[in-house]
Amino acid sequence: MGFLRLIRFPNLIILALAQCLIYYMIVVPLLKTSEFTPSLHTWQFLLIVLSTVLIAAGGYTINDFFDKDIDAANGIGKVHDFSGWTMKTFYFVFSIIGIAIGLYLTYALKLRQFALTYLLTAALLYFYSASYKRLPLVGNFVVAFLTAVAVFLPAFADYELQYAFRDIKLPVINNKMYNLRLIIAITAAYAFFAFLISLVREISKDIEDIEGDREFGCNTLPIVAGKDNAKFIAIGLLLLIFGLILFLQIKQSWWESLPVFGYTMLFVQIPILILAVKLFFSVEKKHFNAASIMAKVVMIGGILSLPVFKYFST
Repeated sequence: MGFLRLIRFPNLIILALAQCLIYYMIVVPLLKTSEFTPSLHTWQFLLIVLSTVLIAAGGYTINDFFDKDIDAANGIGKVHDFSGWTMKTFYFVFSIIGIAIGLYLTYALKLRQFALTYLLTAALLYFYSASYKRLPLVGNFVVAFLTAVAVFLPAFADYELQYAFRDIKLPVINNKMYNLRLIIAITAAYAFFAFLISLVREISKDIEDIEGDREFGCNTLPIVAGKDNAKFIAIGLLLLIFGLILFLQIKQSWWESLPVFGYTMLFVQIPILILAVKLFFSVEKKHFNAASIMAKVVMIGGILSLPVFKYFST
């Protein structure tokens, strides 16, 4: 169990689920509608997921290595018995295997322009844990950005979509081009949602850990700007997410499909408002911990909307 806690196994499951749903609920159906055959075999896509999960697991491991003393100062109980040397070894093993799989796929799938993505991701996760997370907003943006990249990755992976990226500025002249652009637009929307809700969660965690971070000289957003200001920034981001979803509801007439409208209201929008209220009234450490957990629940709700849209949208 200690090993599963070290690599944040539930988070890895959420990450893998998000990539699978993006690919099989958006990319594949719209490619087939456009009379394209998806260029990825199932085993190739699963290797993409495995590569992403391994690099993320390495990131979680090296984070625990650098945060061991800070976590103790913040009263976070010991969740595993691994030594510093063992955690660093796990980081390098996970990262090297994940990068190797990614580099193989970029070559095999003729996506060589994305080869650096895997190397930079592993490097960013290392430097995030070593230094970036101790800077105001920098670490928060790094985690949120990498989360968005992981969500958007399935849209990069299929060779057919490279035409859509290459010709993104050209006018839409047929349904095939429209569907390719639609894949990019929908995936980008989910990636942006993941970016914003991850940013909220990271700020909430920084507020929760403010005492230990201050003791070890970290300059996180709550320390630099104040706990209340950081809290209101997180609330503002939540209201932005709510407003963007409301805009899409009106623009796309989601109310015409009761399952779609009902799901987004009950499992995404209302939880977002509850989280905003919870953050507003949060004072103690345990309150911000609960807010951080609820932000993850909102993210899961957003991910699971994919099959709802696929099967019930009009």
